[in-house]
Amino acid sequence: MRLKIKWLHSQLRAKVLIFRYFLIGQFLGKKAQAEVYLSLNDPHSFMLVQMLSRLAKNYRLDFKVLFIWGTLPGVTICPKLYRQWAIKDANLIAEQYQLVNISAEPSSASLTTGQQTWQLLVNNIKNAEQIFINTWGNHYREHFQTSTPTINHQVKNQTRLKEKGHYAPASISFAGSWFVGIDRLYHFESMLQKFALLDDVTEDFTAKNQLNNIVTPRNYPHKVVNIKAAKTPTVATEPLVIYLSLRSPYSYLGFVQAVNLAERQQIELIIRPILPLLMRGESIPMVKQKYIYLDAVREAKKLGIEFNGFTDPLGDGVINAYRLFAWAQQQGKAVEYILACFQAIYVDGIDLANPENVETIFKKLALDVDDASIYQEQHDWQQWADINQVELTKLNLWGVPCFSYGGYSYWGQDRIFELEKEINIFRTAG
Repeated sequence: MRLKIKWLHSQLRAKVLIFRYFLIGQFLGKKAQAEVYLSLNDPHSFMLVQMLSRLAKNYRLDFKVLFIWGTLPGVTICPKLYRQWAIKDANLIAEQYQLVNISAEPSSASLTTGQQTWQLLVNNIKNAEQIFINTWGNHYREHFQTSTPTINHQVKNQTRLKEKGHYAPASISFAGSWFVGIDRLYHFESMLQKFALLDDVTEDFTAKNQLNNIVTPRNYPHKVVNIKAAKTPTVATEPLVIYLSLRSPYSYLGFVQAVNLAERQQIELIIRPILPLLMRGESIPMVKQKYIYLDAVREAKKLGIEFNGFTDPLGDGVINAYRLFAWAQQQGKAVEYILACFQAIYVDGIDLANPENVETIFKKLALDVDDASIYQEQHDWQQWADINQVELTKLNLWGVPCFSYGGYSYWGQDRIFELEKEINIFRTAG
């Protein structure tokens, strides 16, 4: 496992992918090409195709659009809740980027007609965007019937997605890397600029280009928080609640940002740990675990958060950490304790499956292990972890990290900016 993690981190791996999937084609005189996998029934695909229409005007590369059915089977946890969240989240994106939003889901007839119509058009981003707009707006007045060639075409593209090592729609494959959704266009565009694929434009392009304005460093600070010295003040106001799992890289990134947000806003941060999916009987395909890890690494770099590797705490590591958490929380040191556990897993390479390592973390925070063990007998970690999971379900969410403030809740570390907007609105109203 450690060798695999080291290889995923290595610069050699990155160079091999770029050489294989980009430089060879450039040497042979081929124009750069990105493959875009879209599902006509996917809200995030609808948002992505609109943004790519803007981006395509500024770069020297072709977009090959491949329509697929959707996420590979067995990948999505709680499909019904996921669907509800996806539409809500897509409309948040639409508002942020001034895109066509979702007022209603497309009918089955519109979806079928959109799929059929796509087969008759030139494969480009402009036509794909129009198909999505017509489908989600239910604009078609005449409808096609389902046809075998269209179904076969999407099955073929779905197979291609799987063979290339990915699993989800709204994804871009370029130079050996994957970029899922609008939230990752920052990394995609950075790579295009790195490869000098920017078209000749006016000198004030950077200032006027809409996409570039949205992904400026002001939204992604280079240093988020001092992980070794962070403390969250407790004041009498609405608290920020975070649901997290020690095994989730996104929980690590989201937690560090939540600590920073709580400090900046001077609000209390309440931590609600839950069990990792694999310890709750769910399954996560290896292809998804790999993408999550690689994506978290580049997000950490963008955010200025240390991320040196991954020492898997699954099983005993999580249990050892959770057994002591309630006492750390009781003593007002929950934030410092969880930060220290995350640092052990993602920065220092410390195995939490060894109870002595967890006890060392505890003692460094001037906490008594014996007191924690006694407290654990009356505050069993399995009970409060289950309660936290029930609370999360009541928010119509299922995974981590999740954040709630007042009556608002968000899934994912990418929505920290929305969370801060709600905090500011709440305070202004108060």
